[in-house]
Amino acid sequence: MGEDALRERLLTRLGEPMGGSGPTVAPDPVNLPMIRHWVDALDDRNPIYLDEEAAARSRFGQIVAPPAMLQTWTMSRPRIEGIAERGGAPGDIDPDSPLALLAGAGFTGTLATNSELTFNRYLRLGDHLTSTTLFDEISELKQTALGLGYFVTWALIYTDQTGEEVGRQLFRIFRFDPTKAGAASRSGKREPRPEPQILEELPPLKVDLTASVIVAGAIASQDFMPAHHDRDFAQAQGAPDLFMNILTSNGYVARYVTDWAGPAAKLQTMAIRLGGPACPGHVLAFSGGVTGRRREGDEDVIEVTLQAVTGLGQHVSGTVVLSLPPC
Repeated sequence: MGEDALRERLLTRLGEPMGGSGPTVAPDPVNLPMIRHWVDALDDRNPIYLDEEAAARSRFGQIVAPPAMLQTWTMSRPRIEGIAERGGAPGDIDPDSPLALLAGAGFTGTLATNSELTFNRYLRLGDHLTSTTLFDEISELKQTALGLGYFVTWALIYTDQTGEEVGRQLFRIFRFDPTKAGAASRSGKREPRPEPQILEELPPLKVDLTASVIVAGAIASQDFMPAHHDRDFAQAQGAPDLFMNILTSNGYVARYVTDWAGPAAKLQTMAIRLGGPACPGHVLAFSGGVTGRRREGDEDVIEVTLQAVTGLGQHVSGTVVLSLPPC
């Protein structure tokens, strides 16, 4: 093998399932209590999520789940005892999985960095999801301020009880050795992208970040990773405090766009990249604008480019594509 034997070993696993247990079946069908917990945690008042009459009058014809909840439905039920020692994994990790192999080599820290979601359709009450997770990509070894590690990407395919594919996701984390923190590597440094032309600005959204806000989002998204509720655990991983999870960040991105677009909006794709953490004691300030418009059949398709910043810098940036029926 070459200089990085671990990475070369993992490259032979690309396209394979992330674990040996097979697809993950959601613990529960899509249901109103979980939707209510989500919208309350994120203060998302889109009426199509809870109001039967408003939902019946909408393009959806019935109550639907917030699209950013897609990943939430198949999150595994956690075994709380020992979760910190497992690095936040809800249960025992398949010892032959890529994440277990990385942990065995000392790469025990975990930080979510990217999420790219595609929504084939919105979920309805009673839908029962299954997710299939495939190992998609692993980067070269990177040195960052958090530690030495690899960016690991997996692809998730979500199907309903009939086998219909309802969505897809690419999910990327940084798996690192927190004992080897240092200066970030300059290799492969990206050139800054040109700023897109803003056709219409969206109204700003500001979220007062408290520990309650951050913990509520983590619980509503079924994410019991200790870094999102345990300050000591988060700081041991190099974070300044406990911090918001990426599922909650996705939820606020979706809320920001649909607060502007209204309940007739249908999100098609949502791609975000995380930067600095969103921690208690800061304000998360969203800004963005329309950067593209086109007509597809009877629908107006709109691209929104956005970002959200705190006192620690840019927390999230991304692009959302949505469709609207003609006025």
